[in-house]
Amino acid sequence: MAVEIVMPKLSDTMEEGKILRWLKKEGDYVTKGEVVAEIETDKADMELEAFSSGILSKIFFKEGETVRVGAVIALLGEGGGGVSTEEKPRSVAGEPVSPPDKPPVVFVAETDGEPCCTVPLDDEEEAPAAEIKKEAPKVSPAARKLIEEKGIDTVRLKGSGPEGRIGKKDVEKYLKEATEATATTQTPPPVESGAKEATEDSVELSRMRATIARRMTKSKQTIPHFYVTRECDMGESVKLIDSLNLMGEEEEKITHNDLLIKACALALRDHGELNGYYSDDGLTLAKEINIGVVVALKVGLIVPVVKNADSLKLKEISASVRGLRQRIMKKESTPEDLTGGTFTISNLGMFGVDEFSAIINPPQVAILAAGAVREKPAIKEGKIQKASLMNITLSADHRALDGVIVAKFVNRIKEYLENPVVLAL
Repeated sequence: MAVEIVMPKLSDTMEEGKILRWLKKEGDYVTKGEVVAEIETDKADMELEAFSSGILSKIFFKEGETVRVGAVIALLGEGGGGVSTEEKPRSVAGEPVSPPDKPPVVFVAETDGEPCCTVPLDDEEEAPAAEIKKEAPKVSPAARKLIEEKGIDTVRLKGSGPEGRIGKKDVEKYLKEATEATATTQTPPPVESGAKEATEDSVELSRMRATIARRMTKSKQTIPHFYVTRECDMGESVKLIDSLNLMGEEEEKITHNDLLIKACALALRDHGELNGYYSDDGLTLAKEINIGVVVALKVGLIVPVVKNADSLKLKEISASVRGLRQRIMKKESTPEDLTGGTFTISNLGMFGVDEFSAIINPPQVAILAAGAVREKPAIKEGKIQKASLMNITLSADHRALDGVIVAKFVNRIKEYLENPVVLAL
């Protein structure tokens, strides 16, 4: 009996994937764990692995075709039974079917360089390279495509990723160096008289950026946003962070972002109406409190999720964020890292931004935007004193929430941040 290979769902936002390349052809024998295809999703390029062994008896979609999540894209087996091999599965034309609980994939976040993000990243940090092995080097899907287009021998390339993995930026670096070397030995051609200089460049959107554009446009067009802003006195939070970090290792230090995640998680426990999903059928309240943190890559946005944040200690939240950060840096993020979020935080404080409003990530009903902690004069006990102040702005869905409940929620976050001992217990 044939085993169906389906288009997996890698994130809450993924609705379809594009088949970039088949690495196996019909009739080839495939072993369990072997990569059979490369797929472009709204988050990144990925490699699709076979979850069982057998003969690739039928491929339903060609390279370059876009397929809905859950649709059968190939059959693995002796004869191709179970699904007709004469036509494409009907699940593509109709509603997408549910994908398996554990999709057979390896997630590859192609960043085209160091990411900058709302969780502070060291701009000089690089994913460690493993020792060079005698076997063929690992190559990312985007890099492999560029290598084939330019006809480059991989022996000439040096990978900077984990285990010497060759990424797109490694290929581009090689091409740049080769071009510069050639330019030093050649005389540039003369410029034709009256030649018109190009004043515009057309840049094709990545699938990730195109998905962001579509979802954010839909969010603003269909969700009636309203905004509530409060100023928080972060003086006690600053003292708590300094105290907790006094004896800790540099790489294990608590940050303002960790404190904000914990404060939001506890506030969501008090106001569960904001911890859910909106649909035409009503508001669904989530049983878990999973906080997503917006991270900006050069190719778009990605939202890793801290699961059950309300039940984690500050140090556990900090460790979870570091783990997510490291997997993004090493391009080892998994679907589990990026799905299940019930509430989102976008923090631009480390970039010196004082205040901004974020766009809701549907089907969630709210997102919190946090600015920088600034030392400013403030009136305390009738006197002008120096204070560490931070603005937070909540964007809320007016279909599911009203001003009073949102104001109470924001005030609750403010209470936790101004009395952070509760967050450390």
